[in-house]
Formats: sequence, structure tokens, C-alpha cells
Amino acid sequence: MAFRTIAGSLGGALLVASLVVAAACSSNDASPGGKSDAISDGALPESCKDLTAPTACPSPAPTFASVEPIFEQRCTSCHGGVAGLWPLRGYEHIVDWADTIRGEVLGCSMPPLDAGSGITKEERLAILQWIRCGTPQ
Repeated sequence: MAFRTIAGSLGGALLVASLVVAAACSSNDASPGGKSDAISDGALPESCKDLTAPTACPSPAPTFASVEPIFEQRCTSCHGGVAGLWPLRGYEHIVDWADTIRGEVLGCSMPPLDAGSGITKEERLAILQWIRCGTPQ
């Protein structure tokens, strides 16, 4: 009975929509801390096989302009400001989550396989390199 009351309200509808989006954009992969910097696992997508975190920053360092299109294309379908999910729109939002993003991209938990926004190994490395370089604007 309580579920009918909640589902019948606008708040309930928003809650259900948020949960559906969160479920579609979530992953059950290991947490960022559970993966090593060198990944080699046959169950992972091609973009994750033998993926290694950069250990140095190239010169010139990549800027946000070089990775922003990757975030827009690969991340904002789920992280575009929908209630309940942390947004990845604009430099400030992305930089605030840089450490988490590094772990998720390196650990291959984001984007999840079922998100429909596959990411290439080169795109993963570009994001990791940008973060390694200190997230220059």
C-alpha cells in the first residue's frame, strides 16, 4: 500500500526514474581500490586489456579541452546531471571527481559494459594521462 502511495506521487515517479537510470549506469565490477594499475583479464572489454596507468606526464601536458569530448560522448548519457548521479559536465564537476574517475576508468568499472557508450583504450589513457598531469584546464 505504501508503495502505491509513493509510486502514485510525482516524487515517487522521480525516485523510480532515478533508480532506473542508476541501475542502467551502474556496475558490479570491483571498486577502484580493488584493481591493480596493470590490468589483464579476459572478462574485461578490449579497452581494458593490459591497461596501465601513466607514470609520467608528457610535455606538453594534455588540457581539459583534449578530454572534455570524451566525457561528453562516453559519460554524460548517465552523468549529465540526472538527479541522484554525480554530474560530469564542465571542468569544475569533473575535477572534483578526478580521483574517483581515475579509479573507475583504470578499474574499468566506468563506463559499465551495459551503458552502451563504449570507450576506447586511447580514450581511457587520455583521461588517465590528463589526471596524472594534475588536471590542467
